[in-house]
Amino acid sequence: MKLFYLLCLAVPLLEAAQLCQPDSRGVRRFNGKPCASTTRYVDGHKGACGCGQKGSDTPFPWNIQKHVTAPSERYFDGGGSSLWCGRNCGKCVKLTPTGGFVPGKGNAPPNHNPVVFQVTNACPINGNEEWCGISGAPGTGHVNSHGYEVHFDLQDQVGQVEALHWDNPEVTWEETSCPGDLQSNYQQCECHNSG
Repeated sequence: MKLFYLLCLAVPLLEAAQLCQPDSRGVRRFNGKPCASTTRYVDGHKGACGCGQKGSDTPFPWNIQKHVTAPSERYFDGGGSSLWCGRNCGKCVKLTPTGGFVPGKGNAPPNHNPVVFQVTNACPINGNEEWCGISGAPGTGHVNSHGYEVHFDLQDQVGQVEALHWDNPEVTWEETSCPGDLQSNYQQCECHNSG
């Protein structure tokens, strides 16, 4: 009975931890896949990929209603430091919760279902050092203060991330093809033809 009680106490402790573990270079991975930290933001601007009305800062409705993200600056610009029309504008990433999160900064998600997000904005290092203060591109061993090579700030203007019951989960990430609607929507963005 004593062992059962101790095991029951240990389960919540396991759920509350970062499940991605540092590899030999200090980069967090989960089942061999690269991990990222996430947060949520609410932003009524067109973002760093120019996904809004030309000549104004008004975003296209889809850019504040769909699953879009502002990744860390070095991912946004493929290792560079441009904060406008970064090399990864319009790319899509599949984010899959591990079940973990940074202690004190979020909660475990209810499931491990992947969701595809499109890059339409940037999370600059300056002013966002805790999460986006990553000085090198993914694969170079540079990490944020929580040990992740990439951070994804997720647009939650209409509660689309909250509806997933995601409270800053730790995720694995991989680039993927964009769903048809996001692919066609991105063609409206100023940065669409810049690459």
